[in-house]
This record gives sequence, C-alpha cells and structure tokens, in this order.
Amino acid sequence: MNIILKVILAVYNFFVGDLAILIGTLLTMVILALINSVGALALLRGGLGIILIVGVLATLVATLGREVMRSENKQKA
Repeated sequence: MNIILKVILAVYNFFVGDLAILIGTLLTMVILALINSVGALALLRGGLGIILIVGVLATLVATLGREVMRSENKQKA
C-alpha cells in the first residue's frame, strides 16, 4: 500500500506539483463542461477557448502570487 501511495504522489508531483493548480484547472474544466451541457448557457459556447485560457491563467497567476508572498521566498535586504 505504501508503494502505491508513493507512485500516486510521484505522478501528482510530476503533472501538477501544486494542489492549487490542480483545483483551479479542475474548476475551470467543470465550468467548461457545464457551459457545454446546459442549454441556457449556449451563448457562451463560442468563448470556451477564451474561458479556458483565462481560467488557467488566473490559476497560475494566483499560485505565483502565493509563492511570491511566502516569507521563506523573500530576499533579505
């Protein structure tokens, strides 16, 4: 069981490396799936690509901002 968890963790770290990126990307995909499947949101289907780019970019910017604001990453003057 321990080896299975190590493999899962290694795959996770390889592909994502950060839980915030994983959650942000999954949330973006769920929103895109809802837009594609709900008829009331059919007007937004033309902008799925833009929504994908904006969602993933916002996730990456938020993660980068969090990393910059960490106290251990700040340089001493």
